[in-house]
Amino acid sequence: MISNYEVVSPIGDASDASISKNETVCAEPLDSLAGKKIGLVWTVFANGDTALRAIAQHLGALYSDLEFVEMEPGQGLSWGDHPDASIADLARQHGIDGAIIAAGC
Repeated sequence: MISNYEVVSPIGDASDASISKNETVCAEPLDSLAGKKIGLVWTVFANGDTALRAIAQHLGALYSDLEFVEMEPGQGLSWGDHPDASIADLARQHGIDGAIIAAGC
């Protein structure tokens, strides 16, 4: 069975930006996925867990040394809960190089 997923820009619509152009919104992109550890964060998005696992399966086929961690969205939370600020601490604890997040409501 082939599944289709819509891909949208994580940057969003620049006309909605409420920060100055000099502020950093996100981390620098990874130069490669080879040998990286990627956190998968599911935050209440319907079927987000399915989408994340499909993405991991696809990327894992392209990069045999790529590692995935199904990461909680915060301290004391479960995969699929609403995220909180402690997600940064968990990212450090898991030692991830980057993350893929399925966010929604």
